[in-house]
Amino acid sequence: MDRHTLFIMQAGMLIFLGIVVVLAFRTQRRERSDKGPDWFAAGYLCGGVGLLLQAERGNISPLYSIILGNALFMLLSVFMTRAVSETTGQGKGPFYYLIALDAATVANYAYFTFVQPNVLLRTVEATFVMLVMRICTIVLLLRSDDKVIAPAARGIVALLGMHIVATMFRITVAIRHHQADAGFSWSGLIAIAGSALCFLWIDNLRQGAELERRAITDPLTGLLNRRGLEILASHELALAARHGWHCSALMLDINRFKSINDTLGHTAGDRALAGVAEVLKKTLRPSDLITRVGGDEFFILLPNAGEETVDFIVRRLRVAMSKLTLQTPSGETFSVSVSIGAVTRPAAYTQLAELLHQSDLALYDEKQPSTRQASSQEDGSGAQVQPSNI
Repeated sequence: MDRHTLFIMQAGMLIFLGIVVVLAFRTQRRERSDKGPDWFAAGYLCGGVGLLLQAERGNISPLYSIILGNALFMLLSVFMTRAVSETTGQGKGPFYYLIALDAATVANYAYFTFVQPNVLLRTVEATFVMLVMRICTIVLLLRSDDKVIAPAARGIVALLGMHIVATMFRITVAIRHHQADAGFSWSGLIAIAGSALCFLWIDNLRQGAELERRAITDPLTGLLNRRGLEILASHELALAARHGWHCSALMLDINRFKSINDTLGHTAGDRALAGVAEVLKKTLRPSDLITRVGGDEFFILLPNAGEETVDFIVRRLRVAMSKLTLQTPSGETFSVSVSIGAVTRPAAYTQLAELLHQSDLALYDEKQPSTRQASSQEDGSGAQVQPSNI
């Protein structure tokens, strides 16, 4: 395939995919906060226009076909690197350094075009500059710690790596044969199309992860819901059973919660739930599974936690809850108290349903002082029941 046709095909694909990326992200993710897709689309559009100008070399002024064409085409890699850095949460990345490198390369292009014309040197210089820019993009992708987008990131890395190898081969052939246009291949088209598809894949992966997160999360408190608890608890209980740990569970509710709703309003009740949830998140361990199981009830699974650990956690909750101050929409200050039922038993001999049931019974017992049993007693299944009231 001749140079003109290949450039036209690549330009058309770049412009088309740039428009696709813009439309896809604008229609599907209007709430998106980062500007990665905009930078990505801008890079593809600039690269497409640049290749169109380069394809007309010999038909239009070198100022446009060579200087402007290559300047725009190199912005493809600059903007793509910026898009990756924005999308992976790494800020602006080496953006301004690459802009400076682009400007310096264009200045050299002007020198080797108008002062000392040398097509081969122009091509070799531009190729190595583009390789540096591609490597920057690869480094940013490899440094990303976002596991959700890892498959798509690896796809872009593989495509860019393939294109780097093909480009090095092409430039070697060009230098050996002293022919700047030698060795053109389809690797550029594959990298262009594949990178755009992988970038769109990144958004699909994030949308899927967000939908999954929402499916297992209580929207008011940000805690796990019952479905999320069932999904995650099975792994934690299995791990505890393998290691021979004890597991504990807390069932907690807000005292006189109906009275809060009736006297202060449902918004105050929502704030009470959110406030208690924040205390739980700040007080408990990262490994603990905190769940809003319904209404004003919260269930906490404590992996690898025996009786002493539970006692310590309850004391910490007691102090934290005593410091919790809330406000109604009208500015009226109020506080809440909670009741807690706790149960501890070997993980090898228990299931989530049993922990839920036994901690619920412990909570019920705690809220019935006339029938309260001793703070530590053995029930028929061997569970250590330790109710505590705050």
